[in-house]
Amino acid sequence: MAKTEHFTNLNVDLERLATRIETYLQENEYEVAFSKDQTEPASWFFIQARKLSALRTVAGARRSIDIIIRGSPNDFSVNIGSGEWGKNMLASAPLFIVPLVGVTVTVAKLYAGKKAESNIWKFIKEQASYLANSAKNKEHDLREYACDYVEGYPELKKSIEGGKLILERSSSGKNRIIFRGNSSEIIIPAENVESAQIIAKRKGLHEDDLMIKVAYTDINDRKLKVVFNINDDIIRGVLGGIKELVGEDKILKSIEHINIISDVKFCPSCGAQVPKSAKFCMSCGAQV
Repeated sequence: MAKTEHFTNLNVDLERLATRIETYLQENEYEVAFSKDQTEPASWFFIQARKLSALRTVAGARRSIDIIIRGSPNDFSVNIGSGEWGKNMLASAPLFIVPLVGVTVTVAKLYAGKKAESNIWKFIKEQASYLANSAKNKEHDLREYACDYVEGYPELKKSIEGGKLILERSSSGKNRIIFRGNSSEIIIPAENVESAQIIAKRKGLHEDDLMIKVAYTDINDRKLKVVFNINDDIIRGVLGGIKELVGEDKILKSIEHINIISDVKFCPSCGAQVPKSAKFCMSCGAQV
C-alpha cells in the first residue's frame, strides 16, 4: 500500500536526496532506475527498484518499488508504493537504469530482520535530516563530524584521539574526505576511494565500537585503509555522505553512460533483461 510523508523547513537539495536513495537501494541488492523533471532545479524525481534476486522469475522481474519525491527544498513529499518495472507513471520523461557505482558500502547487516519498506522509510528520514540546508550550499558544501579515533594512516606512528571528519562536496567534482586533528591532517580525494564500510572493531582501543573503514589509493599508488570512529547514532549518515561524494557523478550526472529502459526487453523464460535487438537470452539461452 502506498504511503506518503511530508517534509517542511529543511531546505534539502532534492537531487542529493534522490541520489542517496538510489545508492542505498543498490547497496541492498536492488537494480535501480530513475526519471526526473526536466526543469532546473527539478521539482520531482521518480526512483524505481527491483530486487536482483527476483530477476530469474518473470513475475519478480516485473514487480518494483516506486519512490516519488515531489516539491521544493523547504516543502516536499516522498511517496513509496509498488509498480511495474520499466513503467514511469509520472510523465513522459525517459526512465534510465542507474549504473552500479564503483564503491562498496556495507549497511545491509544493520537492517537484518526488518521489512524492506520500513528500512527505506527510516533511511529517507535520516538522510533528509542529514541534508538539512544543503539546497543553499550547492557550489561548496562542508559537513563536519566529531571523530573520536583514527588509525591506519602510515604517516601516523600511532592512532589519533580526537578530531574532525570533514566531507567536502564541490560542484567542480573535486570532492574530498578530510580528517583534521590537533597536529595532523589526512586528505582523501573521493575519486580515489575503492570501498567504504561500517565495521565493528574487534580488539584494542574502542573494542566492539562501530567505525567506518575507508580503502583508497593515495598519490603514491599505495593501497591504504584508514579507520574512523564516528558516533554510532550518526555513523550511517556519515557513511551515506562518503558514498555520495564517491558515487554521485556516476548516477544523476552521467546520463551518457546510462542505458534507456526502452531499449531493452525481458526474457520470457527467466526474466533477465536483454537488448531489444537480441534474439537469444544471454542468461539462459532461450529465444527472445
